[in-house]
Amino acid sequence: MKEWFKDDLFRVVLKNAGKLGSTKLIGAVVGLAALVMTGRALHPHDFGVLTLIASYIETVAAIGQFQSWQIVLHYAAVPWQKGERQTVQTSINLAIGLDICAGLVSMIFGMLAFLCLGKTLGIHDKPTLLVLLYCTLIPGMGSTAAYGILRLFDRIDLVSRQQLITPTVRAIGCLFALLSGTKLTGFVIAWYLALLAGQLYLWGTALLELKRHDLLKGLRPSIMKAARQMPEGMWSFVWTASITTILETVWEPISKLLVGKIVSTSAAGLYSLSMEFLDAVQRPAKLLEKSYYPEVVLMNPRTSAPWKLALRTSVLSGALGLLAMLVVYVGGKPVISMFGHRFGDAATLMMWMSPSLVFFTAGLPMEGVLYTAGRSHYIMLAQLVSVILYVPLLIYMGHHYGLNGAGLAYALGIFFATMTTFVMMGMTYLRRNKIILPHERETRQNSNLPTASGS
Repeated sequence: MKEWFKDDLFRVVLKNAGKLGSTKLIGAVVGLAALVMTGRALHPHDFGVLTLIASYIETVAAIGQFQSWQIVLHYAAVPWQKGERQTVQTSINLAIGLDICAGLVSMIFGMLAFLCLGKTLGIHDKPTLLVLLYCTLIPGMGSTAAYGILRLFDRIDLVSRQQLITPTVRAIGCLFALLSGTKLTGFVIAWYLALLAGQLYLWGTALLELKRHDLLKGLRPSIMKAARQMPEGMWSFVWTASITTILETVWEPISKLLVGKIVSTSAAGLYSLSMEFLDAVQRPAKLLEKSYYPEVVLMNPRTSAPWKLALRTSVLSGALGLLAMLVVYVGGKPVISMFGHRFGDAATLMMWMSPSLVFFTAGLPMEGVLYTAGRSHYIMLAQLVSVILYVPLLIYMGHHYGLNGAGLAYALGIFFATMTTFVMMGMTYLRRNKIILPHERETRQNSNLPTASGS
């Protein structure tokens, strides 16, 4: 174990995780304060309605997004080191172009779908205009190019500051809503403004970074034109990465929607509260993975180095996940008590869900090295298998064992996903000599040119 910390790259990963963690910890405390104010001010049913609104928007944004940040890191990171500015510019133009197109289509779809399905979601008795307003966040929620740009230029400090802005704005907004007595409407607006502030900050800093590196002048968001200048297999990578992330991202919002439908609207609020707390305690491991990913992208997966780094990060992440699970068992009930006795069932629910913390955090680093190796379809397959197993299990357990059964189903679903990912990683490692990196492939334009012998 001591040798791990002598590894310069591993120390860089830990250092970046520390930068993110310092602001994330403060943000988590502020966010918890906002959540406590929301829980104390609203009846469990209204809290559940707020949760369902947010979950619906998250689901639509997740389904409609392209993983544009993956394009920036995987197709621009190595060229940026080599000074190939045109390749970097093309990758960024494509990433932003995809974000704009997918975001607008998703927003329109989300609005129309809500008008048709609002009653099914159980929020039909609330102002429709308020939900449609929330839908305008979808383009920003589904856009990830800005994050990729900041990671490309190693501006981890700017990324970390966003972890303070969103919860701070939410806490201030919730305080105003609490004092004004506006109930559900006020808290929906507070949550809306918090997400909007975070989106504006991230994009503002990304554009400033492009200007600083003299790349803003060449910013021409496009899809087809930029795609023609990208390496072969780019669309396959984008689609598999996007589908994989959809399967990963929709776990939480779809779980909340299903619990709300199967159990009750109030149960959806309790389920959401439990997931918020679980997310807070597992953040150190998530930050470790975020710091590790941009570093492993620059490594050659045909060597053993990135696989060793992934394994070390996985072991450390799993240990943090185990610690997080213990935190839930010890501190879950006291934290939930801050919300009042009406939310007491959430403490028991968290205990059923807490094993997922170990499985989830241990599997995170494996995805990064598989993406780097160009095996995004393996991750997609792992997520697809887990979702196919998880959704029927959630429905069955929710119907027969209520809220706690849904929590156990969630933990088992994460377990299936992690085990399948480890199997895929082992298969890729054994055949690593056959790997062709995404940025090493010919561009679509060059592949259409005749060879010297054929001209």
